[in-house]
Amino acid sequence: MEEKSERSRMGSAYITVMFAMLFLTIISVLLSSMEAVRVSAVRLRAEIACALACEAFLSQYQPQVQARYGLYLVERDGWDAAFLKQFIEENCGSLDEGGVSWIRPVLESVAIDGEIGLEDEDFRYFEMQISDLMKHIKGSEYAGQVGDALLGMVSSDVEEQKDHLSSGIGQTGEAASMQTEAAQNESTDTQESQTADDPRKNLTDMLKYPILSLVMDREVSRAVLDTSQLSDVTDPERDVSQISGFMDYKDVTRGMESSSLDLKTSIAGLGDAFLVNCYIIDFFKNASAPGKMSGVCYDASGTLGEQGSRRQITGDTALSYEAEYVICGKAGDQANLQGVVNRISLIRMVMNMTYLLQSPAKSAAVHSVAAALAAAVLMPFLEEIFYMLIMAAWAYGEALIDCRCLLSGGKVPFFKSDDTWTLSLGQLGNLKSEQLDGYAGKDDQDKGHGYEDYLHMLLLTVSKEKKYVRLINLIEANTRLEEGGEGFNAGLCVFGISICADFTFSPFFYYAGTGRKQYEHHVSKSVAY
Repeated sequence: MEEKSERSRMGSAYITVMFAMLFLTIISVLLSSMEAVRVSAVRLRAEIACALACEAFLSQYQPQVQARYGLYLVERDGWDAAFLKQFIEENCGSLDEGGVSWIRPVLESVAIDGEIGLEDEDFRYFEMQISDLMKHIKGSEYAGQVGDALLGMVSSDVEEQKDHLSSGIGQTGEAASMQTEAAQNESTDTQESQTADDPRKNLTDMLKYPILSLVMDREVSRAVLDTSQLSDVTDPERDVSQISGFMDYKDVTRGMESSSLDLKTSIAGLGDAFLVNCYIIDFFKNASAPGKMSGVCYDASGTLGEQGSRRQITGDTALSYEAEYVICGKAGDQANLQGVVNRISLIRMVMNMTYLLQSPAKSAAVHSVAAALAAAVLMPFLEEIFYMLIMAAWAYGEALIDCRCLLSGGKVPFFKSDDTWTLSLGQLGNLKSEQLDGYAGKDDQDKGHGYEDYLHMLLLTVSKEKKYVRLINLIEANTRLEEGGEGFNAGLCVFGISICADFTFSPFFYYAGTGRKQYEHHVSKSVAY
């Protein structure tokens, strides 16, 4: 009996121990689960605080740049780490009583370990932001519409035609020079040469003056950009010489060879880069639109509106010819405009001369004048070079009229015809600078291409790096003219950052005698516009 009772007590003891161990196991699992949940919650709180801090950092974009140009640029000012530290600490919550962090991570350190600047990844983020802005404002089909309008211009191999014409004039001129020298050495003829009206002379006399004085119907801006204050600058484009005259074939070939007119390209393959060109043309000043306001006309709330609804934005600009600056890269308005006009005048001269050579009536008229000039100097072999030089002078005279029309806001057909040709051969010999405007407005052409279309063409010849740096120069210089943007430095601007932060927080079981002092947690976050 006693043995049975002893066994019963032993069984009860085993059961008690078993349930005690089971209870301890359940409690341990429960407490461990609670600790795991707490640790996860604290880590999540640290992650959220860092993510919010990154977003808060991007919210510090330069307001004048956003309001005026629609771009989001954050200017780093040296206090970024302090800002992030304060923001993270405020969003981690307060310490528990006695300074214990049960559900709050303690920030030990935070640093910015990466950033996306304006020029990073070959300006990819800068280009993407402008592209997205243009699609938002103009629509996703806008680039295609502009490209279609320029198709005839950019598909023409102007450079090849220019080289062909220059080579033809040069070879003909060299041959004529050799024949002239030989004739002068061998000549015993005492017959006196006669005089004949030379239509080249009048135009050559006009070209003693700068081309801008011939084609501009208003005062030329003399504003100069202070490049010493810019965060970055580029080398200017190579100078394009103004043709100095048409009496000597070398003056013509020298002027034609001073510029590369390699404009043939595929707009369809440019993608976002072409939208940047559209952004420059649409939202920056140029010589044909002196009243245009530089900027995308955002108001201070970030809403696209009319120019009159802009608030806190003056629209002042450092230069008057901004698109021309992007193309030529010189500090002064006058130099940039002259460079662009010289390029356009050469394009127009090449296209005009191509038309003249294909026009039987005009070619015959020039041959008649050339023959008379050659006969007058008793050197009939000079007829061919006279013919080429008169053709070039006639084409250039028409080009000056074209430029005058373009700069006054008019349009000029890229390919001329009998109906769209303006200047007669007789008028060439009596042309005066004050008459250019009258000729330019004679036909009141609605069809054709305007000055901004030619700027589009010329932008295609500028390298991506130079184009984007000069665009940033304009944004930087103009922002400094706005109230609140006086110290703006584009070189310090970023589109995004990555941060790393280290946190600690107290473990629950340390206070239960586990001996563990602190948990550690490392957070890395990246964010960009």
